[in-house]
Amino acid sequence: MIKEKIEKKLNSGIDTLFLEVINESPNHNVPDGAESHFKIVIVSDEFKDLRAVQRHQLIYKVLKEEMKLIHAIAIHPFTHIEWEERNKSSSDSPECLGGSS
Repeated sequence: MIKEKIEKKLNSGIDTLFLEVINESPNHNVPDGAESHFKIVIVSDEFKDLRAVQRHQLIYKVLKEEMKLIHAIAIHPFTHIEWEERNKSSSDSPECLGGSS
C-alpha cells in the first residue's frame, strides 16, 4: 500500500519527531480503495533554517518513486518548536472541488 511506503520512506529518510500520513482519497471523486490523495504532517528539526519550498523539496526527494503513483499531496512540515507553537496541530485540508460523479 502506498500509505505504508510513504511512512516507511519518510521515517528512514528524515529524522522525524512526529509523522502522520493520511489517505484523503475518500474525500475525493475517486474509486473506492484508491490511494491518490495524501496529507503528510511531519515534524523534524532537519527543517530548521529551510524555507517552505526547501522542506517540500526534501520530502519530494525522499518520496521520488511514490510521487509517480499519487495525484495530490498536502505537505505540512514543521520543526519541533513550530509544532509546539501550533499546539501540535496542522490545518485541515480544504473540501474537494474537482471531479464529477
